[in-house]
Amino acid sequence: MTKLKEAYYAKKVNKIIKNTSAKVTSDVDIQSPEWIFSLHITNKLHYDRERLQRLLNHWPEDKVNSYLTTLFSGSSLKDTIQLAKIDTIVAKLKADLEVETDSFEKDFLKENLDYFVALLEDDKEYLVLDGQHRIEELVLFFSNKTVFNPTSPIIFQKEGESGNIDVKGKYEDLDEDVQNYLYKNTPLIVVVYHTGDLQELASIFITSNSMVAMSSHEKRILQYNQNNRWLNELCNHNTNIKSMFKSIGSGMSGEYDLMKKGDTLFTAEMLLWINDNLYENQSEKLDDALSPNRLNKKATSKLYISDRDRSTTKKILKLMADGCAVYDKILFKRFSKSSLYNLFYTLAFFMQTNNSWGITKDIAGSFEVSNVKEFIKWFFNKEFKRINHKDTYMKFKKPNGKDAKQIHDYSFAKHNADQKQRSKICIKDEGGSKYDFSDYGRIRYLLEELSESMSSLVKVGIISQIGSRSGNYSRDELMVTHGIELSESKGLHLDEIVPVKKGGHRTPENTRFVDAKTNINDSDRTKRVS
Repeated sequence: MTKLKEAYYAKKVNKIIKNTSAKVTSDVDIQSPEWIFSLHITNKLHYDRERLQRLLNHWPEDKVNSYLTTLFSGSSLKDTIQLAKIDTIVAKLKADLEVETDSFEKDFLKENLDYFVALLEDDKEYLVLDGQHRIEELVLFFSNKTVFNPTSPIIFQKEGESGNIDVKGKYEDLDEDVQNYLYKNTPLIVVVYHTGDLQELASIFITSNSMVAMSSHEKRILQYNQNNRWLNELCNHNTNIKSMFKSIGSGMSGEYDLMKKGDTLFTAEMLLWINDNLYENQSEKLDDALSPNRLNKKATSKLYISDRDRSTTKKILKLMADGCAVYDKILFKRFSKSSLYNLFYTLAFFMQTNNSWGITKDIAGSFEVSNVKEFIKWFFNKEFKRINHKDTYMKFKKPNGKDAKQIHDYSFAKHNADQKQRSKICIKDEGGSKYDFSDYGRIRYLLEELSESMSSLVKVGIISQIGSRSGNYSRDELMVTHGIELSESKGLHLDEIVPVKKGGHRTPENTRFVDAKTNINDSDRTKRVS
């Protein structure tokens, strides 16, 4: 037992009171850089930057020197490193699972158990909750990768010797006794949590970082919530999606900075727009949809997002990213995040089955992109003309007689400036607008231009109409129409000559009955039937 623990337990402890609200147990210890360094280099520490932490944004040189100065000048105990002990958490989760009777809670505990057991199987001992930057700087310094320039002098003396020793430069260049002192005797406060679940541990991280400016979304996305886990998985594990957000010309800044997980913020907004096509960047709805909801229940206090909405959002976002991946890099840099919103809206008009805007043009869920590269090219050509129309800016004279200009309130470029859609107005020939709209000008403008281009896009094979198998004919009715006896139907497959994906419908003229092997080999091809 360390002196710190001895001092604590030497005090009188009230054994009468039991804190039944405590969901985590922890203790505190004094460790050395040697201890945390050894854990790191042997891969015993796990850093979960999707569920529990910020992304690792390397500190600038001045901040590194400031931290190391604090560390080696006698003030090392002002900061803590917070870790979760994986094996004790696993043991507690197993015990809780054995006695839990609520089915929802059991599912939650099982998911947590699977997570921590996987870490154990990967030979991890601790999950890092707070201190990842400090650990990184410790490791870099003691690995001789940092040239330390203290922000104020750090002077050591050897017992029995005269003269001062300046602590600076690389670790390997320091006096051997000084090296040993820094490595083994610099005290670090380490808080270790022995129990807790992912929801509680995320809350600990957020609370620990309350003194460091965190964006609203950074706090949201760390909460234990099925939508958050889905957002992180989609944005962090898809090469083209990551590239799309990284390569766009501008707009991924502020809360949308990729180091602040701005890609998941953009995707969350589009997820809510799929959920409600009138959504316009309402932060309270983001808070609601991404707040702690470990059971993913349809609670009245939380915005429930269906699997269908998540699937539609993912399909559209992946198609966008695949198209942007083959679009000219130099041209792509001319556009901002606003154009990614517009691309998403445009695709959703005809890819989302229940899109309220697409329904007004009878295209919702009725088409798919056949040539992604050409569709993206078509979209950005249109987008460039919309936001760079010659009438976008109004020219005027300043009081001093000099020429000046300002963006027209009714221009598409002005409407691109934010996500508040309802108040946007278009007046034909004002600010370069081609249309008159009393509200939702940005959305209606995109829809109108798409609608005008649909026939030509279909004609050249860029998009194609999706057929339907939900017509008025059943399999039995089609068998009768094709003259097939019931006794002869065993093993026959009903096949569309023009596949549904390519605009075919389940009608007598477009169907036939074939054997299983023929149906499998013909797959989704359009067949020539003589």
